[in-house]
Amino acid sequence: MARSSSSRKKPPRKKDAEGAGADAARIALPSSGLAADILALAASGALEPAPAAAAPPVERRAPESEAAAAPAHNISLFGAVREERKAVEATEHLATFFLSGEEYGVDVRLVQEIIRVSEITQVPRAPGFIKGVINLRGRVIPVLDLKRKLGLGEVAESARMSRIVVVKVKERLVGLLVDGASQVLKVPVASIEAAPEEVVEIDANYLRGVAKLEDRLIILMDLPKVLALELREGGVAG
Repeated sequence: MARSSSSRKKPPRKKDAEGAGADAARIALPSSGLAADILALAASGALEPAPAAAAPPVERRAPESEAAAAPAHNISLFGAVREERKAVEATEHLATFFLSGEEYGVDVRLVQEIIRVSEITQVPRAPGFIKGVINLRGRVIPVLDLKRKLGLGEVAESARMSRIVVVKVKERLVGLLVDGASQVLKVPVASIEAAPEEVVEIDANYLRGVAKLEDRLIILMDLPKVLALELREGGVAG
């Protein structure tokens, strides 16, 4: 018995339906419109296909050997910066002057200014090394002959090169009469050594050491110790 034609019909394959759905999914939809109109346009082929999605970027991981090497490079860099900073900080800023042909230096932060010798008013019954007082812009300050204080002789006030170095020690202003002012300079801390006995004739307690430069020696003076007695007794209160 012959089978009916209806029995020979096969149901549509699922693959074709999925394919149609896949094609519809790849249609580039407009930004607005009714669903019926959009489906009609898709059926007529008026809509353009959607561009293929770009593949997500793949993160590249560095090999373990490279990752381990990176911190070492950073540590080396920071270490170099620290070493350079230490090299910059390892200097001392000095103001220098002359006494009996020797060059002395003091911490520049103690020096307020260096002035020419002006009229010094003597003070009765003052110690021999105190020359007197001067009027510095309305403020009266004592002036010490630093050479006489250290037992090195006496500064000639009338000498063309003589100067008064105004220093501030323990919040007090004091003028130091010296043979001449030299300069302000930086010296490496590594060049500073203990003062040998044959270099100077003054009390070693007044010295911090000697800076050995290429062309000369600079004797580093400890001003707070030099003026300790006068500051304690108020003999040079300014």
